[in-house]
Amino acid sequence: MTSSSPDRHDELPSRSQRHARSRAVSAVVGAVGLGMLVAPAWTVRHLAPGQRAPRSWLVRVLGARTVVQSAVLLATPTRQALQVGAAVDALHAASMVPAALIWPSYRQVAAVSGGIATVSAALQLAVAPQSDDAVRIPGDVPAR
Repeated sequence: MTSSSPDRHDELPSRSQRHARSRAVSAVVGAVGLGMLVAPAWTVRHLAPGQRAPRSWLVRVLGARTVVQSAVLLATPTRQALQVGAAVDALHAASMVPAALIWPSYRQVAAVSGGIATVSAALQLAVAPQSDDAVRIPGDVPAR
């Protein structure tokens, strides 16, 4: 039996799907940042168990940066915003290499932090919209 109405999934323009994926990635990364901000010791203990944890204030600062970045990307999931977010995460990941070399007792924590930033950057680039067209909500009627 076939239906004359299209599947709900097919109604969404691919641009809206990309914006939804961009927002999902931003929400997940933001949740990690929120964990770092509100429970730094717990977050470090679960992401890098058995290792010496950096000072709570440092974990909170990195968490706050992640939360702010994710909030911006949730509000404006444009290609340019996601590219800037990916660049910020790539810079953070790169900064973890010298941190791991300078402070060997924090090597695993730096590797985890750099790894999360690398994955975040890659995901942001993977889901970035193909153009900077306005965010569209399913059911919107395009202006003529």
